[in-house]
Amino acid sequence: MLDLESLVALAHSSGASDLHLEAALPAALRVRGALRTVGEPIPGKVLLEMAKKLISEEQWERFLERRSLDFSKTIHSVRCRINVLQTSRGVGFAIRLLASFQATLETLNLHPDLKKLVAPTNGLILISGPTGSGKSSTLLPSFKKLTSLIHAISSQSKARLSTLSVHGALIFASVKLGGTHRALNKLCTTR
Repeated sequence: MLDLESLVALAHSSGASDLHLEAALPAALRVRGALRTVGEPIPGKVLLEMAKKLISEEQWERFLERRSLDFSKTIHSVRCRINVLQTSRGVGFAIRLLASFQATLETLNLHPDLKKLVAPTNGLILISGPTGSGKSSTLLPSFKKLTSLIHAISSQSKARLSTLSVHGALIFASVKLGGTHRALNKLCTTR
């Protein structure tokens, strides 16, 4: 049986960063920057059923209106950022598999002086950019370094951390830090 869980599991075990699904084409995996297809072409009806199973009725209405829907979800124990989109062939998926690596200054072999960056009790770290500029993909190694700095803060401070993301893709699990995370696409809409 062809289902989204097994495709995400295959992508994850193959070391893929992305999984692309489009009607009448085989699944495509992006491994170390190169796309490769696996399996047989996937019928449009199968992808349509996957999409309907994956998203709520409210989200389905939004998808029909905008012909695209972005959200994050854990599938087969893998945190994913998902775009369901309408293509000329039917419903398609672009799925980014997100790393679950817990970075620390020590595991990244970063200079100990970087701890000085997080010593002040006030501050703001902002990662921003236009759609498609690579905030998640090309900045992911930098994000791992950032999370190691946040880990350093949380292990030595009683600070409060708030994070925002558009798709809920970048979530940090703190050690001692009280904090909040907000996925902006659930708080506001854009037109």
